[in-house]
This record gives sequence, C-alpha cells and structure tokens, in this order.
Amino acid sequence: MTRTPVPKKSDVPLRLGRLTATEQRIWRAFPRGEPVDLRTGDASLDAPANSGRWGADRVVRGEVIAALLLGVRPAAPGAVGAVRIVGARITGELSVGHGQVAAPLLLRGCCFDGAVNLDEAVTGSIDLSGSRLTTLSAYGAHVRGTLSLHGTVVNGTSELAVRADGITVDGSLDADEVAVTGSFSLINAVIGGQVTFNSAKLTNSSPDGKSLTAGGMRVGRSLLARELTAVGEVRLPGAHIGSALLLDGATLTGGQDGSAFQGEGLTVASSAYFRTSVRTSVRASVHKDRPTESASTNEPAEPVRFTATGTVRLVGARIGGGLYFGGAKLTRVTSPSGGDGTATKERPVLAASRMVVDGSLYFDEKFSTDGELRLTGTRITGHLDLRDMDSPDALLTLYAATAVGGVRDDLDSWPRRLNLDGFTYDSFSHYLDARQRIGLLTRQVKRGAPRETGGFRAQPYEQLASYYRGLGNDGEARTVLLAKQRAQRRQLPWWQRVPSHLLDLLVGYGYRPLRAIAWAVGLLAAASVYFAQVKPQHVSTEDHSVFNPVLFAADHLVPVIHFGQPEVWQYHGAAAVVTVVLTVLGWTLGIAIAAAATRTLTRS
Repeated sequence: MTRTPVPKKSDVPLRLGRLTATEQRIWRAFPRGEPVDLRTGDASLDAPANSGRWGADRVVRGEVIAALLLGVRPAAPGAVGAVRIVGARITGELSVGHGQVAAPLLLRGCCFDGAVNLDEAVTGSIDLSGSRLTTLSAYGAHVRGTLSLHGTVVNGTSELAVRADGITVDGSLDADEVAVTGSFSLINAVIGGQVTFNSAKLTNSSPDGKSLTAGGMRVGRSLLARELTAVGEVRLPGAHIGSALLLDGATLTGGQDGSAFQGEGLTVASSAYFRTSVRTSVRASVHKDRPTESASTNEPAEPVRFTATGTVRLVGARIGGGLYFGGAKLTRVTSPSGGDGTATKERPVLAASRMVVDGSLYFDEKFSTDGELRLTGTRITGHLDLRDMDSPDALLTLYAATAVGGVRDDLDSWPRRLNLDGFTYDSFSHYLDARQRIGLLTRQVKRGAPRETGGFRAQPYEQLASYYRGLGNDGEARTVLLAKQRAQRRQLPWWQRVPSHLLDLLVGYGYRPLRAIAWAVGLLAAASVYFAQVKPQHVSTEDHSVFNPVLFAADHLVPVIHFGQPEVWQYHGAAAVVTVVLTVLGWTLGIAIAAAATRTLTRS
C-alpha cells in the first residue's frame, strides 16, 4: 500500500504557516474525502466535554479547515473532496463566510474553541453532530444538502448561540437532541425537507429570553419537536409548515412576558399536536462515528405530558387538519399590569382567537388547566372534543366561535366557568334532556368578572333551543326558552320581577299554555263553590230565572262571553270584591292564553 506523500511546502499558503502532523494528515485526506478519526476509543475521554484532556495530536486550526473548504486543494480525479474529521479540537474561528464551498463538511464529536461562521456562504451538506460549539452563525447561508446538528452542544449567550436567519437548506435540518444555551434563531429560514428538534434542550434564561425564534420560517415537510425542552419563548409567528407540527411531550417554560409558544398567524398544512407522548425506553449502542439508539423491547412505555407554563398563542393560526391537546397540561401565569408592578393580570393559557381548524379540536384524555382557553371567533370545521377533560377550574371562552361538526362531551367534562355567547354548533355527540344541558348555561361568566359565574346571555339559550328544534323536540326547546326567561328575570330589580313572576306562575311565559287553562278551570270551580254558599241579591222583580253559581262565576271569569247572570244578580261587601278580583284574573288569563296560543301556533 502506497503512502500518501507529505504535502509540499509550496502547496500550503504562507498564511497557514507550518502544518502539524495532524493537519498534514487532514490535508492529505481531503482530495479523496477520506475520514480522519482522532478518537482514542475511550468513550469518556473522547466526549467533547472532556476536550481539555485531549493531547496536541488532536488539535486542528480552524483556518486550515476553512482553506480546504474554500478550494486551496483540488479534489482528486474521479473523487469528491471533503473534510471528514471525528474527535478533533478545533482552535480559532472556522470562517467560510461569503464563500463558495463545494466540498461536504463533516465534523463529528469535535470541540470548537472559537466561532463557526457560515454567513452568506454557499455550501454542500454540513454535519456537526455530537460536537461542542461556542456560537454558530449562518445568516443568509445556502446549504445545498442537509444541515445536521444532531446531539450538538452550543454554549452561547442570550443574544447569540445559533444565528441562522434567512438560511436556505435544500434538504432537512436535524437538530435532534441538540443542547443550546442562548438563542436559536431561524427567522425567515427556508427548509426544503423537515426540521427536527426531538428531545432537544433549548435554554435562554434571560428575562425576555427566546429559546427558538423562527418567525416567517417555511418548512417543506414537517416540524418535529417531540419531547423538546425549552426555557424561554418558542416563536413561530407567520411560519408555514408544509405538513405536520408535532410537539408531543414537549415542556415549554415562557419568560417574564408570560408567553411560552408564539404561533400567531402560523399555518400548518396538516395537523398540529400538543399531546402526551409515549416515551420508549432506549438502550445506547456505540457506532463507529456517533452514538445511536435502539429501542428496548422489555421495558414499558412511559407517557410524557405536553406541558406549557405560560400562554400558547395561536391567534389567527390556520391548521389544515386536527389540533390535538389530548393529555396536555397548561399552567397559567400572571404578569404585572400596572406601572408600579404590583397589580397583576391573568393571561390565558391558550390564546387562539380567530383561529381556523379544518379538522377537529381535541381537549380530551385528561387535558388539564386552571386558566382560560380563549377561542374567540375560532372556526372548527370538525368537532370540539371535550371528552374526559379534567379542567374544572378553567374558563372556556367560546365567544362567537363555531363548531360545524358539533361538540363531543361528557356532562362533567365542561369547566365550571364558560363564555358561550355567540357560540354556534350543529349537535352534541350524545343526547341529554334539556334540564341537564341548561345547567351548563348557568356557568356563564359575568361581564367584566371572569372568575364569577351567573352572568346572563340570551344567545346560548336560543342556540340550545335551536338544537332541540332541529331534533324535532319542541317540548325540550320550550323548556330551554323558559329557563332563558327565568335567568333574565334574575338580572332585574326586585320591583320588576313581580309581574314577571306572575306571568311565569300563570303560563310559564307562554311556553306552558296548558297551565293557564288549568288555572282557569281551578278558579271557575273555586268561585262556583264560593257563590253557591253566598246568596246574591235579586235586582229584577220581573225576572224569574234561577241563580246559577257556575254561570255567574263564568260571566266574570271569561272576558268575552256573557251569560246574563250579573244583570239579574248582584253581590255586596266581600263577595263583590271577589267578583272584581275574578274579573281581573279572567282578563289576565285570557290575555296569557291568547299569547300562549299564538306562540304555540307559530312555533316561536
């Protein structure tokens, strides 16, 4: 086997000085893209976190690697030149900014003492998996392949850790298991494939820290961040995801502004998942280049809840499929609302006003929160699923929302505080009688007091009545509308409630017409018995008719029919008062019966 010759001094630019033995080895390997593995085989010693214990034979200058990438050496005929190094300590800055890099770059398990600068460079595929960096800047870069940061550790600052605003990656961005301290920025990035942050740890602990900033990012396929841990706001405003958004099992902790996830104007072509994840126990195995994982078959799966401390904002978002919060836990936070910093206001745990969900929206599988779910003006093409929801202390705001496919629920799954004004729906998943459903409407919050219930809005009653009418059950619809009148009465001053109580007692506000007839029959019977016991005065000596107490009572009770008894027989004293009262009640019942008959005939 022939030995590759040592590079001639004339081949090395003067600015690089004398190459070390390790650098000469890399120099010789480049033309054919041969890998250079500097590891010892001791997994503990080879970890980039222990690079301080590495010898000088593992040190490579960043400027040497940059020179190779920028074409100081040509590729061998019939081969692809590439930098492939495993386990090196790279000193100084590695900068190819604004350069044209045709060669692939693979620096796995390396430790960088200086920054990595790819600003506005055009490169081939880049693989920095398992390495340890200070900062990575790729502003406006174009990667004609994939960008892998799998398992990479970046110890940056709150202002800069990974800066890849405006980057274009023709393939995928792999950031699985990445650990970044500082800001990871992908503003207006364009990723042709998918973006993965599975099991990643992003930490920006500054007061207004942003752990991931990707506003306006466009992803050709899915964004997968299963079991992501983020301290600091995750920002995706205006982003466009070509397939699914998956955050199952993620843990998001917002900053002082109270926001954990910012997705205002977000567009997801398929479904979005904020659910409980099932973590499969794994057993590590050692690969020649990097650690890999294989699933263990003898250990049980462990559920991991999606949790967010702070607001999940989806205002104006568009979800092309379903939106899943099954098993998630959202924790509310308070923030200062006054200039003195003492007053606080409660922020919603989910702010999703004007959101459009082309599938269904799920708060099932023991979904838990004690804050407000604000779905003002949201349109759900499918159904709203509340089955097995475990959030009794939450406030569910469905003001002006629409669930075209209806509501799937258990009666006990609804929170104790609701804002249903303007909420429209097609049906419920299972039938309950009106008295059970009416109980939900009494949970309406009072205006201006979201922590108190007992407020009145007419529309939720009308909507529920419409639901029962649609089923052909007019009796249940009238029960709902009667409950509406009674709830409205409770909002009136006491002196205005008196005639309202009387109308309710007589005919149930017209929704109980048979009650008026029963009252009339009862009064007629009672008055007939009374007049039979108290004899009236016969005022006409020429009339020889016999007094009939039933007809006399009917003459006073029925307003529009006369039997001639009062013209012949009259009462004085207490009995005369009874006749006046009977006449007043007769007119009242007559009007009530007429109104009830009109309401019944018109089905109003």
